[in-house]
Amino acid sequence: MAIRRAMQALALTTLGVLLSMSSARAADSAAIEERLRLLEAQIAKLRPLEAEVAKLRQEARQAKAQAKSATNIANAAVVKEPPGPAPRPPVFVSFKNGLFVETEDKAYSFKIGGRILIDGGGIALPLNGFDNQVGGRQLRLEVEGRAASIYFYKLQYDFAGTGQVTGNNQALSGIRDAYFGIQSPLFALPFAKDPAYIMVGSMFEPFSLEAINSSKYRDFIERSLAVDTFQPDRHIGLAAGAYGDDWSFKGGIFSTSFGDASQNPARGYPATWGIPRLYIPNVGGGGPFPSNTTWFQATGGGQYFDLTGRLTYAPIHNEHDLIHVGASGRYHQPNDSTAANDDRVLALGNRVRSEANILGQGLIGTPDLSCGAIVGPIPQNIFNSSAFSGKCTKSVEAFGVELVASHGPFNIQAEYFGALYNRDQNAINRATYLTSAAAATGIIPVNGSQVPFNPGGRSAYFDGYYVQGTYWITGEERAQSYDIHDKNGATFGQLKIKNPLSAGGYGAWGLAARFSSVDLNNGPYNGNTLYNLLALTTLVTPNPFARTYIANAGISGGRQQDLTIGVNWYPDVGFAFQANWTRVMNIVAPLNLYNGGQFPILLGANYTGAHPNLFEVRAKVYW
Repeated sequence: MAIRRAMQALALTTLGVLLSMSSARAADSAAIEERLRLLEAQIAKLRPLEAEVAKLRQEARQAKAQAKSATNIANAAVVKEPPGPAPRPPVFVSFKNGLFVETEDKAYSFKIGGRILIDGGGIALPLNGFDNQVGGRQLRLEVEGRAASIYFYKLQYDFAGTGQVTGNNQALSGIRDAYFGIQSPLFALPFAKDPAYIMVGSMFEPFSLEAINSSKYRDFIERSLAVDTFQPDRHIGLAAGAYGDDWSFKGGIFSTSFGDASQNPARGYPATWGIPRLYIPNVGGGGPFPSNTTWFQATGGGQYFDLTGRLTYAPIHNEHDLIHVGASGRYHQPNDSTAANDDRVLALGNRVRSEANILGQGLIGTPDLSCGAIVGPIPQNIFNSSAFSGKCTKSVEAFGVELVASHGPFNIQAEYFGALYNRDQNAINRATYLTSAAAATGIIPVNGSQVPFNPGGRSAYFDGYYVQGTYWITGEERAQSYDIHDKNGATFGQLKIKNPLSAGGYGAWGLAARFSSVDLNNGPYNGNTLYNLLALTTLVTPNPFARTYIANAGISGGRQQDLTIGVNWYPDVGFAFQANWTRVMNIVAPLNLYNGGQFPILLGANYTGAHPNLFEVRAKVYW
């Protein structure tokens, strides 16, 4: 900067000299020359400075270039780390109803829930039930959730019960729901907003509205007689389903259930006639069997399977009004199953406990419609004494229709069920012979206690129904709890309580009434007529026509009709108290597995004409 200023000053001086020269033309030439000499001397002094400036500029350029090169080398030496994962979205956590965790994008969720149902009550005229009883009806824990937006899962375990499913205790502890599935955009349907879904594991078979409705939300303590008799409950299977704004469908194939009396048919119970095993010549006067005789004998143990489906439609569905209709169908093939494992189908109705399960009063139920596991005769010790599976039932075709109508606090619900049993008459005849033939001779007696009894014919039809109504005194509306997106199919969820107790209200109060009926009798002789025939042919006098009477006997599973009145109080979501009074309006007692077997008269199981009254209360918490 100083050099530049000096040069400017020099130029100005030169300009001044020139001006002075032009203005003073008459000046002395010697003076002019003197000034020029002085100017040249000043210029000579500035030249070294100009060279120094040029040198400094060159050094500055070199230093800048070196700094840039060093920076490039340093940048090249730095290893660039790969970009890290995108920051995870926030997580929503709620303790409002259990522990619920969900990501902000709703792609992942996890819920821990459960329920505790404590029941108690008593019976006037208990018959084969308990005078009074209290216990834990359900004590369950469950986990469920979603993953990656398209996967879902659920596991539910019940700690109540002892595992006994016969007699008075019908609470089977163990696994309930245990399934997982996928609902992917790949399964999109042109007529549904959400994709279809596929699921596998232990789940409710899609049959009946009341059957799949959770005990957390039911209007009565127990399901009706008809539902308990005909509904398949949970089975292990593969199912697919879909739903729209006002319709739902689910269907699948199912087999073993964690709720069966036994997980499989017994192995070692052949499914066909026995075989001769020994060469015993002329024993008892009989002829010998050749030593090389070999007859086929199946090993047995073939499990049953179900094909089940349910379709529903709600032509009216808004906040205050609902019309719902539905239909269910089920095909059941027993294979080698008997009532020893498949009792809910082949001993139909034997688990029904008069709509008050904790009290254990069972009044209806068929005999083993498969003819059971029976021991063959062994005349002359030639036939082996293995038991044979009767296989008297070839298939069962069941159906159900359902209707719900709701308007404001009023609600009406009804279902009808029917089951057609297709049977094998030859197998029935063979089983009758085997159960009654004398072991030594193979001859069927016509007197005494050895009367053949395998009731029914080529087919049998049983049915049942219920009609129920509810009214919510505090104004709650059941239409608001209708859930068509449930993976079990269209059902009802949590009632929307208008004024919870925790907010200073009275909670939700409701009244309920239900009439239910089941008829498990089929054929010309059943009920009291069949009892009298059995008494005549077994206890009174030998009757040569006994076989005719019994061969024409129908299936006597009994007939029962109940009237139940209930009160419900839901103080808050997750808490409820219920009270039910049930009167048995009509009962025609059965000949079944647990109430007398083949000779109920000797065991005093004929309860025809009795009218027990059952009272039951429940306190439940669920989350």
